[in-house]
Amino acid sequence: MERLNGVDAFMLGMETPKAYMHTFKVAIIDPSTDPDGWSFDKFCAEAARRLHLMPILRWKYLDSPLSLNHPYWVQDPDFQLGYHIRRVACPPPADHKSLCAFMADIYAYQLDRSRPLWMMWVVEGLADGKVACVMLVHHAYVDGVGASWLMQRFYQPKPGIKSDDPPPYNPPPLPSWLRRLGWAVRDFPEVAIANLPKVAAGLWQRIRLEHRRKSAGAPVHPAAGMMRQTPLNVNLSAGRTFVCDSLPLDSFVTVSKALDVTINDVFSSCVAGAVRRLLVAADYDPDEHPLIGATPFAGERPTGMEGRGNFATQDFCWLRSDIADPLQRLAASREANLEMKEHIRAVKEVGADISTLLQVVPPWGIALIRKVIHRRGGSFGLFGNLVLSNVPGPKDELYLDNWKLDNWFSTGQLADGTGLNITMWSYCGQANICMLMDREVLDDGWQLFGYFVEELNALLAVADRTEVAQ
Repeated sequence: MERLNGVDAFMLGMETPKAYMHTFKVAIIDPSTDPDGWSFDKFCAEAARRLHLMPILRWKYLDSPLSLNHPYWVQDPDFQLGYHIRRVACPPPADHKSLCAFMADIYAYQLDRSRPLWMMWVVEGLADGKVACVMLVHHAYVDGVGASWLMQRFYQPKPGIKSDDPPPYNPPPLPSWLRRLGWAVRDFPEVAIANLPKVAAGLWQRIRLEHRRKSAGAPVHPAAGMMRQTPLNVNLSAGRTFVCDSLPLDSFVTVSKALDVTINDVFSSCVAGAVRRLLVAADYDPDEHPLIGATPFAGERPTGMEGRGNFATQDFCWLRSDIADPLQRLAASREANLEMKEHIRAVKEVGADISTLLQVVPPWGIALIRKVIHRRGGSFGLFGNLVLSNVPGPKDELYLDNWKLDNWFSTGQLADGTGLNITMWSYCGQANICMLMDREVLDDGWQLFGYFVEELNALLAVADRTEVAQ
């Protein structure tokens, strides 16, 4: 049993019947690499043998009585793997777009808090003979870096590697309500009071940091409170739109090298250009102001916590959707990203990043924050106008026994006020783009994906002209 940290508890506390705080992990398996082909029973047997490599998947949530402290993770004495893995067939015509539409429906599924907070749908019958393992995992368990670490334990770098026999699973009985109350009272000084001086000092240092930046004439750093409401920013409905597909990572590398920017600069510039075109289509003038994007950053993970817990923090950057010219937008995106990296470094140094502040917010405080944001009706979001994330994934192929992991897609969540999340996760030379949005924001996600591809192609054309000129 262990207590959730402040960010873990925040992920649980921000959830509502319409704001799902789970992440999406989608593995595309190619069974053709196994002479015996695909077998659902074999997949379940392999998952059971490797489950101990991801112990969080057998943890269930227990609250802290009277909301006095952060909740607990405990081993589920009634854990049943068969409940969490479901077998389904992709609706016809069973192509990639059909799969994405099916996954959007899966995402809009509320996880049962009386059980471990994950579900997997094994989607068979795809037109290309592959199998999709579509998994919901609550963000309270682990951040993106931790999930990548777990992924590379479950899958292996060579085919045919067998897992050792799993150790016996003998969880203790669940602690009683009274015992948890005693623990909450006992640990309160350590969890909350002991962190208050550090939080207070961090806040003061952050105020001083922003004052020094202003005195030095540094550009204004974006914050959630500065966002202006656009058609992207709504209170969430129950429905989601989800699309994902792969683009050659070399396309981003080509632009990066030719124009002396980072891959992330290219990604954020293409996001800005795609969103600009989406706003124009919604009769909103993007030239009025840039958007504010939230970006997660990896934090320091304590030893032994590689595959569990949220130790990432986030900061904001200007998303230059107000610039029409692709090359000018790319240059402005580079400057915005440089400024954000410098700002998050300075904030971490003074101990005032979001993960530190959330450590002292009790569950009732998180619920109050959630309700206040909802009352704003989309005019404010803790994640700004949208979330954008770029996660470097494995460079080499992975396998589950003899089945090749053909591709991997991953994305985070939405919250009231922030109705769009765009994630790039690289795998084996592919830039896998995932776009998750509230269905009230956009019903056809391929429209936005098409805009993104056209923006990347525009930058590739500039890169080609630059190379020819040299």
